[in-house]
Amino acid sequence: MKKIILAGGTGNVGRVLSEELLRQGYEVIILSRTTKSSNRQNLSYVLWDGEQLGEWMSVLEGSDTLINLSGQSIQCRFTEKNRRTLTSSRIKPTYILGEAIRGLKEPPRLWINISGTSIFEGLEQLSDEESTRFADTFLANLVKEWEKTFFMFHLPATRQVCLRLSPVLSKDFGMFKELNLLTRFGLGGKAGNGKQLISWIHEVDLINLVLWIIHHRDPSSLYHACVPLPVSNKIFMKELQRVNKISFGLPLPAFLAKVGAYFKGVESDMILQTNAVSSSRAVREGFVFKFPTIKEAFLELTKHIH
Repeated sequence: MKKIILAGGTGNVGRVLSEELLRQGYEVIILSRTTKSSNRQNLSYVLWDGEQLGEWMSVLEGSDTLINLSGQSIQCRFTEKNRRTLTSSRIKPTYILGEAIRGLKEPPRLWINISGTSIFEGLEQLSDEESTRFADTFLANLVKEWEKTFFMFHLPATRQVCLRLSPVLSKDFGMFKELNLLTRFGLGGKAGNGKQLISWIHEVDLINLVLWIIHHRDPSSLYHACVPLPVSNKIFMKELQRVNKISFGLPLPAFLAKVGAYFKGVESDMILQTNAVSSSRAVREGFVFKFPTIKEAFLELTKHIH
């Protein structure tokens, strides 16, 4: 039975991914900062601090794949304190995992490290895996540092793949769950001018993409976890209204979005800034999206809600 290690695997994406890996017959070991126990067959938790080498390293020996999902949620205000936390919660685990692999006798065959499509946030042109022009925002610079840390390791026996993650659409968490509720109350209109582009991926396609990389004989070093083409905020919200059979959505002017974001304790850029990111490499190499359009994604996500 192949062993897969999820570092920081207790979050939303980690939970969904571990369920599918278990279903497919893998042994799943989750590196967690808090002590957890499991009564599930083939699922176990190992304590680590994400900062120092320790006994946890032993579980990496002989594993097939290591997936690093570590990182504090970006759903917060970017105060100096939060910036330090967001940075250290990504850079330190990535660095210490690289150090750990370097000291193993039987290192993982594959190391998938999650980063973010926000490396392109605010840029007007469509960016794919070949793009080398990056944004200069806090999040973009954080992703640059994160990826630099990941690729600084030269590990002859371990294939390294960086997976830039876009917002994940799920009925159980995140952007879709929140916006769908607002839409059903007639509050799901466009934000700002509605022209800002949204890159996204359905949770099923994300899991399938990770599994596709695991099974790939010769994966590339970088993929984008988002659909091939982003959509505007206006179209995104219109489709959400349509699938909910709602004829109206109260628009959210930019200044109100900023006020609302402030009181909610998040950055308004998440709503108002364009993120024109595309995935082309995985598609070119044979990956097929099950939900490539926002219409298909919303129909699937809402079928169990109504």
